[in-house]
Formats: sequence, structure tokens, C-alpha cells
Amino acid sequence: MVKKNEFSLIKADIHHNYKAQFLIELSNLNVIHINPREERKIQEELEEKDPLKEKIKDLRKNLNNLYRKLDISEHDLSELKIGKNDRVEFVARDLSELINHIVEEIDFYTNRVVELNSYITNGIIELENLNLLKNCYKSIEGLNLNVENIGSLKQFKFRIFTTFSKNLTNLRNLFEPSEFPNFYETFEISDDRIGFYIVYPKDKEYEFNARIRLIHSEEVLILKRYLTKEGINFSRINKETSFIENLVSRYKREQTRIAKDNMLRFAGINEVVQNIEEYNWAEHQFERTSSNRLSLKFFLPLRKKEEVIQSLFTTFKDNITIDSIDILKKKSIKKSPTPRKGKIKKGVPALKEEYLYQNENGEKPKEEDLRESSPTIMKNFFLVRPFESITRLYGTPTYSEIDPTPIIALTFPILFGLMFGDIGHGIILIIAGLIGGIVFRKRGGETANFAWIIFFCGWAAFFIGFLYGEFFGDHEIAIFGKVLWNFEENPIILPILGSLNNPLDNIMNVFTFAIYIGVFHINLGWFIQFLNYWKQKRKYLGFTDSLMKILLLIGGTILIFGFGFDIYRWLSPPYPILFTIIPGILLLLLKPLGKILRISYLQEESYGSLLGEGSIEAFDTVLSVMSNVASYIRLLALALAHIALLYSINAMSTLIEGDNFGIEIVNLIGKIFGNIVVILIEGILVFINALRLHFYEFFFKFYQGSGIDYFPFYLDNNYSMLKFRAEAEKDIISEEIEREIDTKLVKEEIDKAKNYISKKYE
Repeated sequence: MVKKNEFSLIKADIHHNYKAQFLIELSNLNVIHINPREERKIQEELEEKDPLKEKIKDLRKNLNNLYRKLDISEHDLSELKIGKNDRVEFVARDLSELINHIVEEIDFYTNRVVELNSYITNGIIELENLNLLKNCYKSIEGLNLNVENIGSLKQFKFRIFTTFSKNLTNLRNLFEPSEFPNFYETFEISDDRIGFYIVYPKDKEYEFNARIRLIHSEEVLILKRYLTKEGINFSRINKETSFIENLVSRYKREQTRIAKDNMLRFAGINEVVQNIEEYNWAEHQFERTSSNRLSLKFFLPLRKKEEVIQSLFTTFKDNITIDSIDILKKKSIKKSPTPRKGKIKKGVPALKEEYLYQNENGEKPKEEDLRESSPTIMKNFFLVRPFESITRLYGTPTYSEIDPTPIIALTFPILFGLMFGDIGHGIILIIAGLIGGIVFRKRGGETANFAWIIFFCGWAAFFIGFLYGEFFGDHEIAIFGKVLWNFEENPIILPILGSLNNPLDNIMNVFTFAIYIGVFHINLGWFIQFLNYWKQKRKYLGFTDSLMKILLLIGGTILIFGFGFDIYRWLSPPYPILFTIIPGILLLLLKPLGKILRISYLQEESYGSLLGEGSIEAFDTVLSVMSNVASYIRLLALALAHIALLYSINAMSTLIEGDNFGIEIVNLIGKIFGNIVVILIEGILVFINALRLHFYEFFFKFYQGSGIDYFPFYLDNNYSMLKFRAEAEKDIISEEIEREIDTKLVKEEIDKAKNYISKKYE
């Protein structure tokens, strides 16, 4: 039976002319996973200087620059809704030609937008100058300035300037009449600028220019075209202002039109650029097997294997050869690091190890388990799926190890609830998680997942709140004064432990319960390690490593809780110290014994290394178990802290006494605010500590988390269609014939042109 999350490794060999079309076909299949190919250092350095990569970077930079100029955002592009038939088509021979096409399009639109921006900028400058001129002319309107009297000044000059308001003092000092003969008058233009007109002798021109430069002023030219015999021609200024405003508005509308009318084109170009980046990466994963053949290795879900292979043969026919090997999770599949070079036979056989994975000398180098490089699909029930986010925080499961997500879906909320046990707060978390899950369901991703995790943690806090007898810090559930449950009178009793009601008055019971939870949680981690060994066909290690550690921890728990810390009782019949000594000795000696028993995966190591490894592991297990179990005391500490904070909030809400309705409202608001603070602060602390207990005390026992996420190679096609034209390889004779044909066609065209010109000018 084929499992949904098992893979097959495919090696496809194809003619180099079909490389682009082949990658497009793989993208359309949307199921193949390509691992990055290992490169030598010198190859990586060469790739860094690859001009094509630089061209792609420039392409992205220029496209982003165009979007900024047109004020287009990713959100604008993503909101486009179109049918498949409306997508923009891009056709090219290869990646280089496609990039050239895109560059030309981006340059075309960029040049047009730059041109419009230049017109708009110039128009705005002209408008500013006209408005400044108009303001200045209005300020001197009382001088009856006209075209005749402006030219009648023989010995004096009349000029208008603007400067910053802060320069007013300097202006007065520089043009003090006793120092420099003149007459000036200032007027306000804006909050930070002033204008002034000045009359001074023409023979003082040089000195005036020297003084005026000191206040960094700008001259407003008196243009005769705005002066008539009657005075200043404001009508002409207004007409020119209106004309330029309309012109600038037209340019801006044209910019908006370009963005609006070509939004689909821009979305298509943006998508193609993203695809080019992805395509360029995939293109570098090919290996050259001969002068005109390329090979690509990729992983494929086993259930899709026959369908995909048949599709590739249908598309590429004799231009492709395919070989495959199935990678089962329970079976070690070995390979050598260097693939064999040479001709590959056509067909779809199951790949033999020596066929694909021999080196050039025909020798088999040190073998590597293919499962280590296989991607992982995390397939979980939909209620469990949100907890994949927590698993991925630590790392993706390797191909052959057990996915701990279903276990976390149970243990994480329980540990959270033990530190956050309160019925009322649990209800609030349930509501908050449910609202967050619904609001973010379309967005998906980590935000929605964590909302649902809060939802499940809320349920755990709710139920454990009954064990603790806590409802918003009270020991009874009372709504509108009606008591529904009094935990002091009706506490919940647990077998063996008794009651956990009111943890502040029942610390030892809660402490014992926390230790039992820690022992169970750590043993659960080792049990999963045992299952991993079993699944990986390393059963002997499962018994000698995982099982011995479980027995050691259980023996230690029985020793402490059954016989206390009395060493004399440990060494007296029935000698309970043996509960820990026997598993410890077995943990020390069973690995060397496995080598004697000829366990295959222990043969490569020496007896000394196995004995040393066993000694260190036994010693480390004893020390780590003590610290690991002690870590679970935080369950008690944070539970007590949570309850103590609630008691404090309830106590503070009763500090203001009185029968006034307003006082009751104030106390209620204070209580609500205090509970919100506790939920936020304590909730974050509890969540972090629940993560810590899983990552450091639980995962460390069995989980590697060094797997590779299954990420199908896919080129987006929401707004664009990429088509690469495959060109058949031409031999020398065909090329010579084509040259001959081209020469004849060119000659015929030249003769036609000569005849036409001769007839035209006879």
C-alpha cells in the first residue's frame, strides 16, 4: 500500500534544447520537489559573478522602481480578479530572450512615466513661480506699477525679492538708509517667507548685489508681459495659471490611466519576474551528462509517480529518459554522493543503486541513506494541523522519524492549562481563539494557526480550572449573584493524588502532580524515540537505549516517592536502589554487547567507543533526568503565580467601599482591566514556558527536527502564461541549406528594390 507521504527519487535525462519547456512542464505538475544541488566553492564563486543573475537583480530593481513611480503596491496587484483566458501570454525561446522582452517592456513604461513626471515637475515649478509672482504683484498693486512708469526710471532701479522670514533683521541692518541709500518695503508671502521691493541708485549696483547675497534672497522678475498701461495684468496671470494647472492635471491623469489600463500587464510582468527568479534557481540544479544532454534529480510523491512519468513521456517522447527509485520510510535506501556519467537507457525501470550511484571508476563510495535528503510532508488531521506551527518552530521532522505534532496537540494545551488553570480565563481564551481563527482563516498561515492553538489551550485552562476550583480567582462559579458551583464544598477528587482544589493551600498535592506530569512527559519522549528506532529497523537500540532510560526514570520515581530520601531504606530489603542501578548498568553495557551479538549498525564502532559512549550516556541521563524533572516544577510555580495575581486583582477591586452604584462600576472596571492584564502577561509567560518544556525537556529526547519541508516547484500563473519554444538541434548540412535559402531570399528582395527604384526615377 502506497502511503501519501512517501517519495520516489526521479532522475530525468533530457536534450538541452528542451530544458525550458521541461521546467515549465514540471511547474505545471506542481508536485515535484527539487533539492539544491551541492556545488563546489569555485562553482559558487562563478555563479555569484553570473551576468544572468545580475541581470535578473537589475530586472527586479527596475520593476520595483516603475511601481514606485506609478504608486502601485503588491496589494493592488493581488486584488486583481481575472479569468484564465485573460492572462497575459509571454513567449520566448529561452530565459535570456524572456528577460530581454521584459526589460524592453519595463523600459518602455518607465520612459513614458519619467517623461510625464518631468512634465509634471516642470508644471509645478511654473505654477509656484506664477503664484509667487501673483502674490508679489498683489502686494505692490498700490504702487500703480505699469508698463510705462517701470521704464521711466533713469537713475534708480526697482526690484522685487523673497527671502526667509528669519532674515528680516539682517535685511534691516543691511539696507539701513544711512548705510546704503534705498527705499524698501516688506510684505508677507507665507508663514516662513517674506517678500520685499526695493528702490536704489543704479550706480550702487555692485554694492547692492554684494549686500543682497548675504541674506540668500531670490529675485522675482518684473515681466513686462504682465504689465499694461493700466497696471498689472492679473487676468493673464490667472489664465496662464489655469492653463498650467489643467496641463499638470492631464499629465497626472495620464499617469493614472497608464497604471489602471495596464494593471493586468504589470501584474503579469511582476509574476513573470518572480517566476524568472525561481526558474533561474531551478535551471542551476541541472547536471550536464554530455555535450547536449542534461539531467535533473527531483523527489516526487510515490502515489503520483506513474501519473507524472507517463505525462513527461507523453510530452517529450524520445527526447527524455527517466529512472526512479522508491524511498520507503521503513527501509534504508543507500546511495553514493557522485552520480555515474554516461548514456542512460530509455525506460522506466526501478533504479538500481549501482546504476545511478556509482562513481566514475565503478567503485561504490561511502553510502548515504536517501531518507536523509528526502523532503517531508506533514499530514495531520485538521484539528491537529495548527500545532504544526509549533513543531516547525523547532524544525521539520526528518523523512523517517515520527511527526510529533499529534502528541503536541494533546500535551501542549495540557501543560498550558496546568499553568493557567482558571475557568473564566479559559472561556476568554476560547472566545479569543475562535474569533482569531475565523478572522484570519482566509489569510491562513501562522497567525490563524496560533489563534486555533489559543482556542485549544483555552479549553485545557477551562477544564483544569475545575481541578483547581478557580473562576476569575474565586472558589465558586457565581453569575448575577447566583452560585452555580461551590468548589470549597464540592471539590473534584483525583485518584491517588486526592484534591488539587485551591493550589495556594494545597501546594504539596500540586507539586506531586507536576512531578508526575514531568515523569510521564519525559518518558513519552523516550517512548517515541523507541518507536523511531523500531521504524528505522534499529530495534536493538530501541530496547537498549530508550527502554532502559524509561526504566531508569520510572525506577527513580518509585524510589523517591515510595521510599523518600532515606538512604538506609534504599539499601535495605527489598533493596529499592536496584530500580535505578539495574537500568543504569544495562544502559552502560548493552551497546558493547550488541557488537558481540553482531548487530549490523554497531559493527563500525569499537568496543572502547561503545563502552565510553554508554558510560557518558548513563551518567548524562542520570544528571539530565534530575534537572529535566525539576523543570516541571514550573507548572506549580506559574499556576500559583497566576492564582496569586487574580487574588490580588480581586482584593484591589474591593478597596473602594460603598453602596454607591458609581463605586460598583469603578470596581467592576478595575476588575475587568486587571483580568485583561493578567491574561496578557501571564498568558505570554505560560505559552513561552510550555514551549520550553516541549523543546528542551521533550523534543530533546527523540526529535531531530532537521528535515526538509516538501516544497513543490511551481511557477505562478494567476496573471501570466509562460511559453518557451523548443528548438530542434540543427546539423551542419541543415544550417548550410538555411544560409543558402536566406542568401537567395535577400538577393530576391534586393533585385525587387532595384527594379522599383529604376521604374520610379526613369
